Amino acid sequence: MKKVKKVIISMLFSILTISAFGQDYYPLIQEHNTWNVLSVVGSIFDTTYTTITYKLTGDTIISSKTYKMLYSSQEEQAVNWNLWGFMREDTDKKVWLRMQSDEEEFLAYDFSIGVGDSVLVGIDNTAYLRVDSISEIVINQSQRKKFWLSAINYPSYYNETWVEGIGSNKGICWSGSVLVVGGRFWLLCMYENEILSYANPNYESCYLIMDINEIEDLSLDIYPNPAKNLLFIKNTENLTITSIALFNAKGQLIRQFDKMLDQFDISGISSGCYTFQLVTETGLITRKLLIE
Repeated sequence: MKKVKKVIISMLFSILTISAFGQDYYPLIQEHNTWNVLSVVGSIFDTTYTTITYKLTGDTIISSKTYKMLYSSQEEQAVNWNLWGFMREDTDKKVWLRMQSDEEEFLAYDFSIGVGDSVLVGIDNTAYLRVDSISEIVINQSQRKKFWLSAINYPSYYNETWVEGIGSNKGICWSGSVLVVGGRFWLLCMYENEILSYANPNYESCYLIMDINEIEDLSLDIYPNPAKNLLFIKNTENLTITSIALFNAKGQLIRQFDKMLDQFDISGISSGCYTFQLVTETGLITRKLLIE
């Protein structure tokens, strides 16, 4: 009898354990879900990054399929919304996206795939992503699956993550954005029914906006922008530099650099918006910088 009880207890424990580790699926396409996405567009000399808010609200039927309508706004306190596209989710955990101007939908997510599987997703329908691993993450006291993906085709360094009910770390519309020309996207925050469910730990705000335009003054260039590990200075007029410093969005000094160098190691500095400040013989020069 004791042996039977032990078996029953063991079975119950197994069932509870399975339930606790992401067996409940959390759909992505739900009314009133919103995403704040950082959009980075530009080159070495002219870069703009803004925050685009996307929200799902209302239903529509296209070609006998029911979609949620996806709206976008670039306002911090969004009042004016523009219809961006349409999204729907199958019972087999596939999410489809249809842009307003397109006649065909494309696969944006497939949450049914397992480790080692690959899937063709993205606006250009050219991004093959492979699932390298699947882990668990707690969102609003619920255990959800997190998918770790990498690109099979070019570029090989590309990687991405998906979370059930949250979407891609690139933003709701930009899963598989491997070959999007001239732009990069990062999820800042996600709200489920107006409740904050995800906040990107690499950024201090759910809304960032900054214009960088250095074309008019090329005597001293800072590149690349956005930057990741190394930052370079092109001092075309050989200005005498007396100090170099990096400040965060709050105006706090993050790091000082050797004034004699023309390249700087910024690895280890958190992603976000910064001000690169140089004191020269002609005065103070500042450049806005995005670190990824």
